[in-house]
Amino acid sequence: MRPSISRIVPVFMGLAPVALGVITPPAAAQAATPGPGPLGVAQSAAAPTDPVLGKRSVEASRITRAVGRPRIVNVTSCRESDLQAAIGKVATVGGTVNLRRGCTYTLTDAAPPNDDNGLPVIKSKVTINGWGDTITRAATAAEFRFFEIDGPNGNLTLNALTLSNGHASTSLGNGRGGAIWLNGTGPALTLNSTSLKTNTADVFGGAIDNDNGAVRVTRSTLRNNKASSGGAVFVSPFGGSGTATLDRSRITGNHASVLGGGIAAAVGTKTTLTSTQVTGNDVTGANAQGGGIAQAGTMTLKRSSKVSGNSATGANAHGGGIFNTVGPVRLADSPVTGNTVNGTNSRGGGIFNTGSGTVALTRSPVTKNRALGTGANGGGIFSASGSVTRIASRVTGNRPNNCGSPSTVPGCS
Repeated sequence: MRPSISRIVPVFMGLAPVALGVITPPAAAQAATPGPGPLGVAQSAAAPTDPVLGKRSVEASRITRAVGRPRIVNVTSCRESDLQAAIGKVATVGGTVNLRRGCTYTLTDAAPPNDDNGLPVIKSKVTINGWGDTITRAATAAEFRFFEIDGPNGNLTLNALTLSNGHASTSLGNGRGGAIWLNGTGPALTLNSTSLKTNTADVFGGAIDNDNGAVRVTRSTLRNNKASSGGAVFVSPFGGSGTATLDRSRITGNHASVLGGGIAAAVGTKTTLTSTQVTGNDVTGANAQGGGIAQAGTMTLKRSSKVSGNSATGANAHGGGIFNTVGPVRLADSPVTGNTVNGTNSRGGGIFNTGSGTVALTRSPVTKNRALGTGANGGGIFSASGSVTRIASRVTGNRPNNCGSPSTVPGCS
């Protein structure tokens, strides 16, 4: 049995409120036990029980296996039971599942069939090949995510597939990873030409919660997911070093209620975005942090990884585009534009930097961002502490000012 949520959800980052905008979290974000916040140290969670596999019709899938080669399962129907059985065949021993082209597999279980997961727990190297297929959770089904990947051997690759309407809830589980949860030491997830949309996590990672694993996303979209922290993705070191690499992908239209409308990355993590757009995400509530990105690890954005149209809304909102504390953020050829903070004493429409955080901008303009509300400051960049450096990166056209008043960024008027 998993521990209760009160034992695994940490207290939000405890920063004292000062005039420069370092804030204390709202009471609603506090947990029953003391500890660092979502961007502090990793959280613990119990290991899952073994999956309970559904039945399958014998004629609906074909299994081939040559001596010394991985198992291959071809699913020839669009039935939920056949999908369950096919994944169950490879989940613990490894192999490949080929779905039938164009199917929508709807999971309808009234109780989560595999602990708090809709599909068997992945404990080996598994590839699932879709052909424009969708796996979705029925509105009348129990609340569960689709996949849990357990380290150190759990390794899941999804190709040309959509996962929609997953829900990792605190009523039936730990509330982590609305579609996919990476659990334990060293699990891995690869998404190729895959969409994760309209998934929900009550706590971390509306689409993906990565605890001490490696996530690689290529030519994929994470859209309209929601969570308390990390509307699309939450990355945690979980005592190790969680990583996320996103290439030619989109993080768009995701929502959070505490921090990281698009991506939240904790201390000790490494996140790299290459030609990846972070657009139209939001975080809403008192002390909202990071409409697009909230991070305390090491984050790199390069090759036109644009951060645009994101927002943080509420009293003491910080970082409409990017909220950074503790760790370094490096932007190369990646503009921050059209982001907004809105609320009393809001700070940093484009970028908010605090703690020992450092922001380095190289050929990355910060333009047309806004800080709105009574006492708002730093329409483009607000650096409460730490440092911001700029190389060939103009900060212009932001409201009510570019870099705070008085300016908190050297050389920025």
